[in-house]
Amino acid sequence: MPPPKRVEKPVEREPEPAARYLVAIRIDGTPNVRPPEELTLNSLRMKTRFSTVLLRDNPSVRGMLQRIKDYVTWAEARKEDIELLLSNRARTTDGLGLTSKFLKKKSELAGVGELVSNLQSGKVTLAGLREMGIEPCFRLHPPRGGFPRSSKRPFTDRGELGFRKEGLHPLLVKMC
Repeated sequence: MPPPKRVEKPVEREPEPAARYLVAIRIDGTPNVRPPEELTLNSLRMKTRFSTVLLRDNPSVRGMLQRIKDYVTWAEARKEDIELLLSNRARTTDGLGLTSKFLKKKSELAGVGELVSNLQSGKVTLAGLREMGIEPCFRLHPPRGGFPRSSKRPFTDRGELGFRKEGLHPLLVKMC
């Protein structure tokens, strides 16, 4: 006689939390970068000075950022940070800036604000951005007026490098 079949109750899943992202800016240039750190920088698509990427927040990405903490600064991305980067510095596959006309054609979104809210709610992912033709890599210019602190020291020691708890918005405004 076969054993009785177990009837499993359907598992109630909690709704997915809102997607969390990190913004990372490469501050230090290419000379004197050791090969392991250079490999990490290249795999994060941060090949040149003042390049910025939008990254999914997970332990492996945080570990990679911790490895290259002497070359980059990063923080959790706020809505205004993502909106500033997408509206001012995003480029399409054609090399043009991001416009609402482009977004309507590719994804039926009204504008950059709606794209940012969909990114943060998890409806659009970074892979979805690439499918639309938008790369989550941005080229920034040096900060207007220079860095307010030393670009050779960690943020916790009156510098610019490493993790920032209070965010990157003031620096991003100066660099966009």
